[in-house]
Amino acid sequence: MSGFSLSRIPELTFGAGKLKLLPGILERYGNRLLMVTGKSSFSQSSQGIHLFNELTEKKYRWSVFTVSNEPSTEIVDSAVEKYRDNLPSAVVAIGGGSVIDAGKAISAMLVSPGKIEHYLEGIGNVIPSGEKIPFIAVPTTAGTGSEATKNAVISRIGKNGFKKSLRHDNYIPDLALIDPELQLSCPAKLTACSGMDAFSQLLESYLSTKANPMTDALALEGIKHVHRSLVQLVKDNLHDIDLRSKMAYAAWLSGITLANAGLGTVHGFASSIGAMFNIPHGVVCGTLMAETNRLTLEKLNKMPGKKHFLKKYALVGKIISGQKGNKTDDYYALAFIDHLKEMTFQLQIPKLSEYGVTPEKYEAIASETSNKNNPENLSKEDLVRILSRSNTID
Repeated sequence: MSGFSLSRIPELTFGAGKLKLLPGILERYGNRLLMVTGKSSFSQSSQGIHLFNELTEKKYRWSVFTVSNEPSTEIVDSAVEKYRDNLPSAVVAIGGGSVIDAGKAISAMLVSPGKIEHYLEGIGNVIPSGEKIPFIAVPTTAGTGSEATKNAVISRIGKNGFKKSLRHDNYIPDLALIDPELQLSCPAKLTACSGMDAFSQLLESYLSTKANPMTDALALEGIKHVHRSLVQLVKDNLHDIDLRSKMAYAAWLSGITLANAGLGTVHGFASSIGAMFNIPHGVVCGTLMAETNRLTLEKLNKMPGKKHFLKKYALVGKIISGQKGNKTDDYYALAFIDHLKEMTFQLQIPKLSEYGVTPEKYEAIASETSNKNNPENLSKEDLVRILSRSNTID
């Protein structure tokens, strides 16, 4: 076994009903809170109303900053400008991945001079200090795993757009409170797309060239939970707390594995497409998973030195199929690719064309798409082929 390292993870409180512990937990940080939430879903829910009433009863002084889209430089800078002169003792983000990324970035930028664009990887030229206001993440979707990661993804969509990270080891949340009850009201479409994001993160980190035995073990555990719960949850059982718990746990694991093993071509696409089009991150991941892995597997089969990755594909195929029968590794690997295609169909993940991604855009997308950590290097022509297949295959 070769050597490896693992980044620290947040303190974790996990379980149905655990939101009730949050007011007591926050006592360790102080009584001035900045609550970052979605536009209305949590604030108007029974859990949100109860939480805010309890914070008031306990004499917390709190403000709410709402985030309605993926966080942009403008959103983060506006929050920092509003609250920098009266710093909170803690920032609490309650929402989906966009809300948590926004809260993470705000907690860092409140104590950092200048604008966030100057600190973004590949955009700015200022190295983040790692200083931040204490940050608590409370996810209401099972998707990005941002509650376990050290980066916040910031977007600018359109001409000269980008999707880049504010990153530092210290930006990992101080605490992740994961209450699957908060995800019971998540609609089917968002549940499906968020779940496919988590699934793609688990799979890409498992297949990553930077994977290690620890990330492999965690990723496989997460993949098993997704397989046992996501389709069943979306199709029939949106209010099943056991299935919601499995997906919440899988998303948490995906954040740990991506932070330590990195991601691959599907998320390379998500970065380039997300910078050009206003399209949900989970839609990009979900609709491109099958064909990206199909082409990667085709190329791996032509490379004798890559049997390690072929065996990994086969192992996931055995998990999906229940290891029934005595088939070859090739059989199980291909069965997994077919499963991905069927899963995309069952979850009704939209095609990219529904968001304006047309063939004349493929070359530009491929030119900006990273292959980093993918088990096999894919050419620009390969990437165009993936886009074409994913957008046209029924």
